[in-house]
This record gives sequence, structure tokens and C-alpha cells, in this order.
Amino acid sequence: MLIAIVLSIVTGYESNSVEPHMIAASMFKNGYAVVSREFAAPTPGTYTIPNIPAGALGTLWFTTSDGTKLDSVETTTINKKVKSAVGTIDGILAANVGHEVRLGLKNGDKVVGDSQQGKIVSVGADFVLLQQGATSTVVPKVEITSLKSVAGQLLYQTESDNLVRVLQVKTSGKPGHVHMISLEHGLTWAPAYAIDISDSNKLRIVAKATVMNDLENFSDIDARFVTGFPNVPFSTYLDPLIHGGTVSDFVQMLSGIGNPNAATPRGRAGESFGGQGQMVSNSGLSNPDFGTAMNESPLTTSQEEDLFFYKQSKVTAKRGDRSYHTLFTADASYEDIYTWEVADIPFGMNEAQPNISQDVWHAIRFKNSSGQPFTTAVATIFKNGQILGQDMMNYVSAGSPTEVKITKALDVHAERDETETKRERGAIPSSVSSPMYDLVYMNGTLLVSNRKPKTVHLRIKKSLSGEVVTATNEAKISKSASGLRTVNPVSKLEWDVTVEAGKSLKLGYSYKVYVRP
Repeated sequence: MLIAIVLSIVTGYESNSVEPHMIAASMFKNGYAVVSREFAAPTPGTYTIPNIPAGALGTLWFTTSDGTKLDSVETTTINKKVKSAVGTIDGILAANVGHEVRLGLKNGDKVVGDSQQGKIVSVGADFVLLQQGATSTVVPKVEITSLKSVAGQLLYQTESDNLVRVLQVKTSGKPGHVHMISLEHGLTWAPAYAIDISDSNKLRIVAKATVMNDLENFSDIDARFVTGFPNVPFSTYLDPLIHGGTVSDFVQMLSGIGNPNAATPRGRAGESFGGQGQMVSNSGLSNPDFGTAMNESPLTTSQEEDLFFYKQSKVTAKRGDRSYHTLFTADASYEDIYTWEVADIPFGMNEAQPNISQDVWHAIRFKNSSGQPFTTAVATIFKNGQILGQDMMNYVSAGSPTEVKITKALDVHAERDETETKRERGAIPSSVSSPMYDLVYMNGTLLVSNRKPKTVHLRIKKSLSGEVVTATNEAKISKSASGLRTVNPVSKLEWDVTVEAGKSLKLGYSYKVYVRP
């Protein structure tokens, strides 16, 4: 109160304590959000904000409604009375100095037994000084076994003056609102997709957002879930208005920008997805419809340059809450596709690695027909209420095709084999600057056996070091730009074929490669 009076005398304004409330938040997927807050300024004055937002460097800004003017914005320290509970008898005695009490004493104290009554005048290290009329009595603390008030309640809290750092905003002009915006850590969203392929011709994809709030309580805000890669390199550094450290501390912090080993005020450890495990079937699900299970909130979308926003209104959460929101549903035709990525094995390593697994994966291919992009997120594939598998679906523009892996196709068996057919010794002779190389001719065979009861569409990709000479079944042949300075190019072969049920398909290729003898 004294501070408010002084401020009123010095500035002509009254200081009011306010708690700006959140009205909107644009959430990124890295734990940060652009948070908008506001508070009412019904009269000109100085408004004190005790909870200062932890805005990132350069992102804390203030504005006002029409007619309301900002005279100043500053962080400062003020004295604040802080009450704290007393946890010991010594503390209670000290808190009740000036009050009349009855002290119960040893060898008779049952609250009504031996006692000493009076007003507490002083509490020393080993004694309590009581005054009863004109008589003063010193009572050793070791003799005190109980404490009772004569009139009123015993005080069990103490007040102390603490210096508190606050944000103060001084306004003039018309009544209105003050708006704040800043990038802060502690509010984020996690996307995910459910893809139902129960229909053999058409899939349904449902997108959800899980809001994770460790920032503050908010109610009925306008939320935006952001897709894209924002360029905010200084997000881990606090704005100088709220930094709280010394000038030297702030300058030292700035000098560390760009140094990957420099400490930041709030660096965050990275996280990654990993691990393997068998999917467990949920026999309790019966072809669920994830899109209609929840009433969708009104959802709109927008794009600002290279960032895309899913907008959802009236989002409410307390600090520590997690909430689930259905964003949209979309239907699309799809096709099953089986993929085999045949890795390159360095020449001469075939014999050393005879048991390399040749995995064929079952995937689905479809177009994004939702009219909005798919952000990068985990996609879980369902069929007739069962979980078939998961894959990480990368960003997909509206109208673009994508593929999502489901699981390994154990009924589509794949084998590979390569043999040397010819060798030209010393095809590249040695010199002062380079060694000698032999030119080796290789034949390769890929064999696929379809043990499924239906025809499968198979895409096979094979990479190798060397130059392709021949390839069967109209394979697409290309050379990679990588390895241009090496003696052998990096070549790629791709087949797009079908294999009937119960049949096998053999593919052949040949290439030449330079090797050191």
C-alpha cells in the first residue's frame, strides 16, 4: 500500500496489479508457442504484472487498443510483504510478541496445570520475557511445554519484506486494453494420423492434435497448430527486458550466439523416436471411426508464406493438462505396393556377409486429398479395428502423393545374388599419384517369390558402385551425383513390376566396377 501511495504522489497515477490472460497461441512442435495476452486498462495508470512472461530474445512486444497510449514499459523491483508459516515453537513465540499468552510448564502442565501468564515482551535464545501488570517474569524455554492464547488466536505466520521483480506498464489516453506477444517455451502440440484401410478401395485418414500445456492456465483461446520450419534461431535466449541478469551476463550471453558449445539460459535436449516392438492387436475394437467419435471443433486453415496453420477455437487447459483434438478427416483412393530396397554391398564383401536380410515391405500409396498439407507425424494404420503397423509420414503438400509403410511382407520372399564373370587385370595402371585398378564384370540376379493369394505390385530399387551394362524388365537406370570424384560412379536401378499369386519373378542386371587388386 505504501508503494502505491508513493507512486500516486510521484506520478499522479495509481498502480494496479494485473494478470494478463492468454487469448491466443500459435504452437510449434518443438515446445515453443507464440503467445498473445491482454489486460484491461480502464483508467490511465501504472499497471504491475507480477508474473513476467519468459519471452525469447526479440519477440516480446506490446501494443494497445485505439486511443490507449503506452507511456512506459519497464521491469523493476518492488517490496512485497510475504507471509510464511511458522514451523517451530520458537517461531510461534516470536510471532506472538506483544500478545498475552499462557505458557504451560513442566511437572504439571496439562494446559490447566502449572502455567505462567503474561504478555510476551521479548523472545531470547534461551528465555521468554513475560509481563503481567508491573511484574516481569523470565521463563526458560526448556520449561515450556505448551502455549495458549488468552484472547483471540495465536499467530502462526510471519511477514517479511521481499524484493520482487515485476513488469510495470504505464498508460495514458482512453480506456482500453494492452496486448502482449512473445515466443515462449512450455506450450506445444503433437500431431498424429490414423489411417483406416478397412475398405479395399478407399482409405480414411484422421488427423489429431494433442496439446501439451506446461505454461499456464488458459480458457477458450484461439489456438493455431503450426506446420513448417520457422527460422527462430534465438528462441533459447531471453529478451533483455526480462533477462534479470547483469549487463555483463547479457553481453556474455550474446557473445555465445552461434557457438554450439555455448550455454544458453534454457537449452533443451533433443528427443528422437526409436525402438522396435511387435504391434499388439486390440480385439476390443470393432472397426472404429476415429473421425466421428469426437465432435470436431470448428477448424479453419491458413497459410502465411511457408508456414501453414490449423486454427481451432475455444481451447481450454490448465497447466499440466494434455488435451486431444480432432483436426480433420479425409478420404482417398489407395493402392497396395510392396517395396524392396536392395542395398549396395562393397565388392568383395558378398562372401563375408552371406546372411544379409532381404526385407520386402508392404506399403500403401495415396494422394493427400484433404485440401491442406500433412505435417510430419506418426501414422498408425488400422484395418477392421486392428493395428497393422506404424510409419513416420513426412510432410505432404495438398494434392501430392505419399507412401506409408505398414509392415514387413513375410509372404513375399526376396533373394539376391552376384557373381564375377570377367576381370581385366591392370585396366588402370598404377602411377605416382594413383594405384592400379582391375576392371571386374559382374552379373546380378534378384529373385522374388509371391506366396500371397493375390497379385502384388512390387517396386524394387537397387544401388551399386559401378556402371550398369545391362538390365532386364525395362529397368530405369540412373547415376547419382554423389561420388563424382571417385573411380566408380554410383548407379541406381529401379523396377516397377507385378508378380502373380504363387509365381516367382527373376530380374537380371550386369555392371562393371574398378577394384584394387
